[in-house]
Amino acid sequence: MMVDAVIAAMAVSGHENVPVIVTETGWPSNGNNEAETVANRNYAEMYLKGLVMHLRSGMGTPLRKEGVAGAYIYQLFDDFDPKKNGYSNASRSMHGGQNWGIMYNNMTMKYKIDFSHSERVLRNHKELVEMVLGLLLLVTGVLLLL
Repeated sequence: MMVDAVIAAMAVSGHENVPVIVTETGWPSNGNNEAETVANRNYAEMYLKGLVMHLRSGMGTPLRKEGVAGAYIYQLFDDFDPKKNGYSNASRSMHGGQNWGIMYNNMTMKYKIDFSHSERVLRNHKELVEMVLGLLLLVTGVLLLL
């Protein structure tokens, strides 16, 4: 619904063909008080798995059938400050002490989510590699054979 609201507003201002990229989407894995019962690891994992599945499907919304151009998950790691043996004051004040990271600070995954094997991602990755190699050829005049 929110994506369609943005698309509708863009169409009114004459920008209906601009790609939409969703930034800072996520779900907290825990909160700072008992009232935040929905801020838990199970809901965070369900949300992220659903997001990845939706993006892989290529299905869009009623106003944007092809879907969004991409999404950035908030955030990679929790805002942990090892010097203070806790979470940073900035994180506490901005997010109420919630943990939004999809990985622990030791770089292990919090959830079992497969971010790979997406045809859309692989296609875009291939296009990026081809573009970079083309730029290298243009700039250096040297053809790199892989």
